[in-house]
Order: sequence, then structure tokens, then C-alpha cells
Amino acid sequence: MKSNAEIRQIIAPVLQENKLFLVDLTISDDNTIELCVDSMQGVSVKECMIVSRTLEAKLDKESEDFSLTVYSAGIGYPFKMPQQFEKNVGKHVEVKLSSGKKLEGTLLAHSETGITIACEESVPVEGKKKKEKINIEREIPFTSIKEVKDVVKM
Repeated sequence: MKSNAEIRQIIAPVLQENKLFLVDLTISDDNTIELCVDSMQGVSVKECMIVSRTLEAKLDKESEDFSLTVYSAGIGYPFKMPQQFEKNVGKHVEVKLSSGKKLEGTLLAHSETGITIACEESVPVEGKKKKEKINIEREIPFTSIKEVKDVVKM
């Protein structure tokens, strides 16, 4: 079976030609290949088929028995690449921190070291029993983040 690096090399031109980027590539012991792709505009079924057919044409099904799945990183799929953060600036996200705490808010920015989100937090107000919700901007380093994904807010 081809290595991870060889498969990346085979699909690189078709990804670039279709303005896609690779999010994840796994090859299991039983020769199951799974490719997750994305783009700044979203990914169509047709684009997944093009990637799949390109790879299938370069692999020898006769000598190497394999299973291939090409899919897009949809809603709720954790961000793994910087392009996914860029694509979702201004959108609602859920951030799971390493501590187990979850935050929801609007992704305002990202950098090499972390993200900034705008979220609501309940804070105690002097003289009142009930906490008051306020909007704050939080900078969160990637070292404190377990997972970030987009969510649909109704």
C-alpha cells in the first residue's frame, strides 16, 4: 500500500486545481484510505468524486486491495487546519477547552498561537442576586483548546 506521503503527493495537484485543501488523511492496517477535504467555499459531491477518481486511477486495485472514502469536513467536524479557522471567522463556534469547559461564541480571529472569540458570560452584579450576562472577547491559546468546531445557532 502507498504511504501517507505518497498519497498526499498524488492528490496535491487535484486539490490545488479545485482550490481544496487536505484536512485529514488516514490509512488503516486493512488498507482503508479516508480523505477529508475542505475549501474556503465548501465542497461539493462532484469535487469529492474528482479527488476519489484521481486517486483510484493512480492506485493499482489488482495488486493492492483497498477501500477509499473521500468526504468533506461538514458542520460539527473539528477544525484541524488554519484554513478552517480562516473560513469560519465571523461564524458561531463551540470551543472545548482542555479543562472540559465548553464555550460558545463568534470566532473573531485566529493566529499561530490561538483564537479570539466573542461570547456571553454571566457575572455577578453588586447589589443584585441574579447574575447579568455581558459580552466579552476571550483570547484562548491553542495549548488550552481540545477542539473547535462550527455550530448552527437557531
